Amino acid sequence: MASTASSFALTLPPRFGYVVLTGAASVLLTQWQGFKVGMQRRKCGLKYPKMYEDKEDSVFNCYQRAHQNTLESYPAFMSLLILGGLGYPITASVFGMIWVAGRVVYSLGYFSGDPRKRLQGAWHMIGLLGLLGTTCVFGVRMVLPV
Repeated sequence: MASTASSFALTLPPRFGYVVLTGAASVLLTQWQGFKVGMQRRKCGLKYPKMYEDKEDSVFNCYQRAHQNTLESYPAFMSLLILGGLGYPITASVFGMIWVAGRVVYSLGYFSGDPRKRLQGAWHMIGLLGLLGTTCVFGVRMVLPV
């Protein structure tokens, strides 16, 4: 049985470049966090493959958790950014940059060594929820006839 290749054309909306740039900014965020974790790992002498320091109130663990927590939500963030951006590129980019900026503040608070200070950046959730909203509205618009 011969297989046939199929193709389709995807037309991206005008201004989708903002979504692309927001995605790139989020990559810079995760790389910055990873660099900071590596520097802190070196400073405290923690060897790979150990993920955390054993001592309580470890500043390194705060760095590691800031980065790891961002990575835990990163697939959802990128998916929602791209899908919501197909319908609402500017709105999705604004919500995406709110998430990125909030994650920077979240990280800086965590890097202080006081885990409670991470909450200063909790407003990053506004960005994620906004992206969820744009994605849902875009999906509904595709399903329901206008």
